Amino acid sequence: MKCLSCGKENKSDAKYCKYCGAQISTKHKTCPNGHNYDASLDQCPYCPHPEVTATITKAITSAKTVIDKGNDVKTNVNGAQETSEAQTNTVLDKKTIIVGAEDKLVGENPSLNPNRLAGWLVSFELDPEGKDFKIFEGRTKIGRSAANNIIINKPEISDEHVLILSRNNKFIIQDQLSANGTFVNGKKVEERMEVKDNDEIKLGTISFKLKLI
Repeated sequence: MKCLSCGKENKSDAKYCKYCGAQISTKHKTCPNGHNYDASLDQCPYCPHPEVTATITKAITSAKTVIDKGNDVKTNVNGAQETSEAQTNTVLDKKTIIVGAEDKLVGENPSLNPNRLAGWLVSFELDPEGKDFKIFEGRTKIGRSAANNIIINKPEISDEHVLILSRNNKFIIQDQLSANGTFVNGKKVEERMEVKDNDEIKLGTISFKLKLI
């Protein structure tokens, strides 16, 4: 059974997490992909299932492009639509519709970022092409929970893992009692620590480079 607080695996009959001491609810199950969900459900609601994937694939492959041709569209005796020559030379507005997009597991919560941009966290471990996250003046919370400014839904990240405080061009990082710890240039953050441009910040095993404006 996976602990909902720190994400660590425990025995199936465990009532409390042996890593962080949090109570482990028996009303939840953990799927092979690491998602916690209601134990009353037969399967994980966050993972794509074969029948859903098949339905989406069929819908995409069988979809037809519909273009609004106005009143000049005609239907021939076989029921097919015909387009006038004038319409052929007209540039038409096109829109793309995406069906069944997956939930964002790693990203930002823009509704919680009302302040001025102060810098970025950049990681090449979450994406080989590079992934960057904005740091704003004031408080920037990072963790797995949707209540954070930066959401990283990875097993080694705690629900509320770390807090970055920015004020008057000074940046302070504060570990939020995370299970796997926070490190700056290889040194563990016990409580608070000042960070500067180009410092390496590691959350558990995931490394970031801090870039400040």
